[in-house]
Amino acid sequence: MVRLYDYYGLEVYFKNKAELPITVFAKRGDSESAMSITFKNGLVDDIHFLQVEKELDDEDRELFRLLMERNISEIIKMWLDVFLYKRPVEMEVIKSNLKEQ
Repeated sequence: MVRLYDYYGLEVYFKNKAELPITVFAKRGDSESAMSITFKNGLVDDIHFLQVEKELDDEDRELFRLLMERNISEIIKMWLDVFLYKRPVEMEVIKSNLKEQ
């Protein structure tokens, strides 16, 4: 697991394999959600939730969606760093309130 963000215990990460479309995961406890980033003509086309077995609750899913939308460029850069350039990334602990931004 390549950890990207920690937002008050909600962990956002890549699994240890490169895959396209880019898939980003979030978990709290034993619940998890996944979102996919698709591209068209080199630009982000869509960000959408994927079906998983034990989904996060609605509040955590909304926080995950906000994290993805607000940090999409950085997430794509981190994916390239990890899976293309083989560079380590440092997890960011987010302490600001996402809903107030």
